Parts: sequence; structure tokens; C-alpha cells
Amino acid sequence: MHSSRTTLRLDPWPPEYDSAVQFGDIESEGSGTINADIETHDWQPIIPESAGEYEEICFVDGVRRIEARVIADSQDKMIHGLLGSIGVGAVRVRGATASFTGITVDRFLILGEGLLQEEQIQVGEHTLVFDGIASAQNSPIELLGELQNLMRTREAQLGKGLSSRNVCVFADGPLTYFASTRDEVVGIIKTIHKPYLTTKHFSVVGRLLPGQRTPLFAIEDGKYDRYSWFLRVADGRKLDHLLAGVIRLEVRAALGLENASRIANFSAHELPRFVSSPARDPRAPQNLAPVGNLETELRHRLGDSLLVRRGIEKRLLEGVQA
Repeated sequence: MHSSRTTLRLDPWPPEYDSAVQFGDIESEGSGTINADIETHDWQPIIPESAGEYEEICFVDGVRRIEARVIADSQDKMIHGLLGSIGVGAVRVRGATASFTGITVDRFLILGEGLLQEEQIQVGEHTLVFDGIASAQNSPIELLGELQNLMRTREAQLGKGLSSRNVCVFADGPLTYFASTRDEVVGIIKTIHKPYLTTKHFSVVGRLLPGQRTPLFAIEDGKYDRYSWFLRVADGRKLDHLLAGVIRLEVRAALGLENASRIANFSAHELPRFVSSPARDPRAPQNLAPVGNLETELRHRLGDSLLVRRGIEKRLLEGVQA
């Protein structure tokens, strides 16, 4: 691992231009053996008659932003890097009251080829510290993956800290970052990349009405074994496809089938009341209102991207002229 200070030069393209090739979400949902007959052999939409009681619901999410991409001066190879910010937090819901909790903002300078360096960026009266992260990788998409991993790891830490028998935690994305298998944490997957089920079983998903779920099915891969189900939180518009308003949820299999069924029923009872509208959120209805509000707050906490960018450019110019 290198530790000497290296001159960084700006990649002048705006950071939103990630790559000419886009691969969707960076982390994979994973796959495994599917068992669709664990809860019932009669695959029909389920209307829960009862749901478990929780005193609170918490929605956990995070946002990430590339402030700038850089290239480290090197005589023998091109070393990629990025300055990135992440914000993580939760919305705590108790009855009709909601509040933000656990919000943190972290900033990183991630450099490839094991290069380690910290940067302090002056933005007005504030000094932003970008902690150094040395990555063994050295491509823009892989370094973005490192930033994504940092965000997901912090989301998992926050979700674990909020979870209890009296609190149901809904976390954005699959549960691959949650080390503990018995926390009452539910992963919400808003974008359906794969059906998991056979055509016969998956046809039930399109027939779901708001507040209805599919039977549970098991996804068994030997590492992240989990129970999953599809839930319609709202109807889409008449011109939308049949899966508009449908999300997939999952819990770790170690919770047991009975607890998984209880949590699935609870999600079907509760989540439809948090649906937003396309007028407020273009990803509605899948992106629930507490999550959309949290993302807005987190992006605000990251600060003005243009001012941060100007501070970075000024600091890099100082380094080049030194």
C-alpha cells in the first residue's frame, strides 16, 4: 500500500456521466434455488386477516454522490480515483408521527491500486474532510462500487441498531449487507430485475390488488438464504405495465417461516399507507413517501454539489501548482 502524497488531476467530465456503459444497480440481488411451496401449495393472492404488532416502523436508506473523478499522477500507469459523499439515515414512524433519526454524512477519496490519501476541501467557512480509502481495484465502475459498498454497510449498521422485537425496520435493497440473520429487518427491492418464480407462479403477481401479497417463497443459496414475497402497494396508472406498484420484499430465513409470514402480513397491512404519488416522486408508487422524504433530506445534508465541486477544483489546482 502506497502512503506518499500524490498529485491528483481532475477528470473534467461532470460526475453524472458515469460511463458509456450502464449496468443498473451495482450490487446483484443474487440467486439460488427457489422453493415456492413453503407457505402454501395454493398460489393465489393473499389478503392478510391479521398482522403482527410493532410499536414503531423505521425506514432506512442512503444516498451517494460522486463529487469529482480524478486521475493520480503516476509514471507507469493511470490510477483512477473519485471524491464521493454518502448520506445514511432513517425515518422513525410511531403512530401518526414521523421523524428523521440516525442521519450521518461521510466523505471519501477512493484511489485505485492501493493508493491511500486524505483530502481536506475548503467550501466557504467549512472544511470537508474526504477520508482516504485504498482500493485494490482501478476502474471507474469498480471505485463507484466501493462507494456503494460503504453506503450499504452503513445502512446495515444503522438498521441493525434500530431493529428490535418492537420495531420493524424496512431497509432499501436486498439484505446482503446485513451480517446478523435474526434481526427483524425487511429488505425492500423496488426494481424487479428477475422474476425468481416460474411463469405459473409469477402470473399471480400481476393479479395482486393493493394490500395483497403473494405466498412466501424461499431463495436458498447457502449464504443469504431468505424468504421473499411480492406485494402490491398501489395500482399504477392505466397506461403503466402490470408490475407498476409492485415491490419485492425479503427477510433472512433464520427468522423462521412463522415470523416471516407474520412480517409479510404486516408489510401488506402497513406499507400501502405510505405510498407517494408521481407528482411528488417520479419513482412512485414503489418509492414510498418516507423513503423519498429521507432521500431529499440526505441530499440536502450532502451540501450544494456545485460549491463542493468548486472547492475540489481549487484544491486540486493548488496541488498541481505546488
